[in-house]
Amino acid sequence: MDDGGDAPRLNNKQLAMVEKSLFELLRNQKSQVVPVELPVPSFWVSVGQLLHHLENELAETIRDKGMGAEAQMKSRRLGNIRTCISDLTRLRLNAFTQNAVLSNLMKSPQGDAMSSAAGFQSLDWQRHDAAERAFHAGIGHLVEKYKHEVSWNALQHGSSTETISAPKAVGHSPLTEFSEPQEEDSVVTTPAPVQPASSGNWDDPDMDEEDRIRQIDAFPNRATGASSPPAPPDPDEDDGLMRILILKDMDEPIISADGSEMVLTAGDVESCSSLIAETLIAAGLAEPAPL
Repeated sequence: MDDGGDAPRLNNKQLAMVEKSLFELLRNQKSQVVPVELPVPSFWVSVGQLLHHLENELAETIRDKGMGAEAQMKSRRLGNIRTCISDLTRLRLNAFTQNAVLSNLMKSPQGDAMSSAAGFQSLDWQRHDAAERAFHAGIGHLVEKYKHEVSWNALQHGSSTETISAPKAVGHSPLTEFSEPQEEDSVVTTPAPVQPASSGNWDDPDMDEEDRIRQIDAFPNRATGASSPPAPPDPDEDDGLMRILILKDMDEPIISADGSEMVLTAGDVESCSSLIAETLIAAGLAEPAPL
């Protein structure tokens, strides 16, 4: 450890104060999650001077009096101070690491720190060592690298980004907006001539008149284009009419199958459909009257 460099040399009383502050700082740091402020500027330089002073005293005691009780007591004292420095350094580096990570993760995507809004305690670097500040900044750079590799902003705020359209250029309107549009010459398109549809009959140029006559004689119907006579109509089927003799007068007319009304009077002979005739016969109003 540096023994002080250009720092002023401390007397025995000041070194005793540094030793007392070292153990007190360790007790306070054990109960805090944030780095505890150092009691004096250049604290670690002063601690280095304290160790250098104790090592010289121990060496002189061993040289003058040997490894007796006094030398063992000074050696134990030096060991306790070294253990205190190790524990304090471990606790402070953990606190600086936690502070650097939290302060970096709580930044907004635009880079504005949100520590004040979240009640996060910022550090007064005037009360901390320069080496500790450099360590804190290094942890911040590592966190930034980690956030970039895992796409931290996308994980926290989503990957959708607003597309900002380019601003429209402002200037004078083109001259074409103030001039009347020119009329375009109408282009008259001439329709393409329609090719006559070819007939289904193919005219063989090698066929002479005698060949055509022989073809007409072989197929007279096809050659003249005359269609075959229609088939004779089938004889009409029985329309199902039945002659009946009306036995009683009917007050209301009967509607026949074709929708016409028939008024039936006793003694009349009518030709009705078989369904109506059988109904009247079954009712006793008529009887069959075959020819």
